[in-house]
Amino acid sequence: MEFFNNAKAVRLKSHLDKYLVADDDQETVRQSHDGASRKARWSVELVTSNPHVIRLKSCHGGYLTASDEPFLLGMTGKKVLQAVASSKRDGAVEWEPIKEGYRVKLRTKGGKFLRGNGAMPPWRNSVTHDLPHRTATQDWVMWDVDVVDVSVLDNEYLPPGITSSFSDSSYPNSPCVRSGSGPATPVAAEGLRKSPFAAERLRSSLLSDRSAHSSGIQDGMEFFNNAKAVRLQSHLGKYLVADDDETTVRQSRNGASRNARWIVEFVEGKGDRVRLKSSHGLYLTAAEEPFLLGMTGKKVLQTLPEKQTDVAIEWQPVKEGQSVKLMTEQGKFLRGNGGAPPWRNSVTHDVPHRTATQSWVLWGVEVVDITLTDPGSESGSGWLSQASSFSSIADDYSGSPDTGSPMLRNGGGSGYMSMKQVSGIEFFKKAKSVRLKSHHNKYLTADSDEERVVQDRSGSTKYVKWTVEFVEGSENVIRLKSCYGRYLKAEDEEFLLGVTGRKVVQALPQKLDSSVEWEPIRDGMLVKLKTRYGNYLRANGGLPPWRNSITHDIPHRHHGWILWEVDVIEIRPESPRKVERSESLEVEEEDDLSSTSFHLTSPSHMPSFSSEDSTRKLSEGRLIHYYIADDDGNFNSAIAEESFQFKGHGLQELTHKLEEITGIDDIIVCSRNIVNGKLYPLRLALPPNNATMHVVVVPPTSRVANEFL
Repeated sequence: MEFFNNAKAVRLKSHLDKYLVADDDQETVRQSHDGASRKARWSVELVTSNPHVIRLKSCHGGYLTASDEPFLLGMTGKKVLQAVASSKRDGAVEWEPIKEGYRVKLRTKGGKFLRGNGAMPPWRNSVTHDLPHRTATQDWVMWDVDVVDVSVLDNEYLPPGITSSFSDSSYPNSPCVRSGSGPATPVAAEGLRKSPFAAERLRSSLLSDRSAHSSGIQDGMEFFNNAKAVRLQSHLGKYLVADDDETTVRQSRNGASRNARWIVEFVEGKGDRVRLKSSHGLYLTAAEEPFLLGMTGKKVLQTLPEKQTDVAIEWQPVKEGQSVKLMTEQGKFLRGNGGAPPWRNSVTHDVPHRTATQSWVLWGVEVVDITLTDPGSESGSGWLSQASSFSSIADDYSGSPDTGSPMLRNGGGSGYMSMKQVSGIEFFKKAKSVRLKSHHNKYLTADSDEERVVQDRSGSTKYVKWTVEFVEGSENVIRLKSCYGRYLKAEDEEFLLGVTGRKVVQALPQKLDSSVEWEPIRDGMLVKLKTRYGNYLRANGGLPPWRNSITHDIPHRHHGWILWEVDVIEIRPESPRKVERSESLEVEEEDDLSSTSFHLTSPSHMPSFSSEDSTRKLSEGRLIHYYIADDDGNFNSAIAEESFQFKGHGLQELTHKLEEITGIDDIIVCSRNIVNGKLYPLRLALPPNNATMHVVVVPPTSRVANEFL
């Protein structure tokens, strides 16, 4: 009900990204991509006798009704219509919202759910109420709720053709348009008459304006309001990067590169627009040049426009769950492409028409730490200290770290600014042991085989108890130990061949590496547990073998599946620091009392260690020597190997480090067989005790790389 309590009207969007609309025949209900139409708006009526149900009234005055008439004879689904209720107690017009992550299911009085159908006609775009029995159709009863603030539309003087059915239409031909509570602007109305697209944009913005009213729903600007710089991650888990040629924009897995950071600039006079500036001082631009001749997608480049008013560098963030879509002035979206070359890793702006590519325009926004001076610059001139090309106003770096706004820290010779993300470590700080409950109301359970991790509804057994350990040297990372003394571990092995999810097990590794470390990320009153490589602990549903399984993955559809409720079982006892004085503890004072050096003598017979030596041993890591192979997998051994100091622990960390150093994406790290000299890819853990390694980097485009796939 939280989606509807403060709403006067809503739009309901199905899993197909289509809106529930009331047809003009005042009877049919169907799905449509046109969410700006008044037919997509449904007035919310609360039922006084039952606070858990609502009625939805169309723009034609008919109520959304669950009919008893079959949609097709012999099929289970029944019709959903718009009809006038025979009485206020008619249960057919009452719907019970059931929260499912960030979406809702609307349940009828008979226990069935409002369902947006897909596939071929007559099912395509139809709406029925039914119980989904197949795993493939579980999402068909899920709906996104967009709150339409009707109070924005009240007394609005809209141009002809876009008058709201909820607004006062007594002035249909008024030449002015009001914005919020400000004065009327005849210029805006003139622009609307000249540009149909501007009129459509006004109607859409009025329908989705949520900033000044009590609905509490925000647009995509919330991701950027407190950000000085961001990273944008596509549905492929790759980052938007500005290439060194200072023209191309592409995707890369190297999110640590400075090329993946984009400075956020706000557009004066347009509160819902941003500009994104690359590390080269150029702007992300929606070009008019086609990416490929004959294809719809157009190029996205980094440019420096001549005029401040160039709308090609302006992007409107549109919130979509926990992601955003970046819309151009022409209504197209920034798109991270996949597939075979030349599409692979490319970035275009386009409107996705296929269901399979709807997620290609979704981007995850990560607020990053901004370094005011570039460490790689000899001159010491900061690449982020440059003023905006379009603004002479100095940036204000003050703010609250609790809300994610920037804080300026001064230390040493160079300042840096930190964007503090919302950490979920507070759920674990005082906990000695916890239970983790998934969105299925099942608990994370250590199986009795001492290897598998599953979900189970029984929360009273010892198997759901996980002991919390904190990682030394990292404030926001934990380990979770099962009742068998084994750690929750993110494996590299796929859960099912050909599927993205990877196994999560309980294991006792010889060395506690990053595979057993989890970073809690707060999401409201729930947490997400992130691996060190960006995947999330995920509780799966559906049919076997997925049912009750646990994997780690990046969800593109089931965002609620990575959310966990933390129940503290045991509270960590507070251990106050005790200071014991010993008579044999002597302070040997030097003659020069102004000296800062002093010595403590202890009676214990423990050998003394130098703290510098200890720190140096911990930070040494291992030495990695590497060659880069050619297309046939050969390399010139007469040339000395490149080398670097590696402080990580896992193979995936080493791969990412080599990709960062070599500048090659999707490499294969290999070793050479000392007997026959052939290359073989590394699959297992790295050698213990930080032993020196000799590896060969194989580019993904080489012929030998195809032999490993």
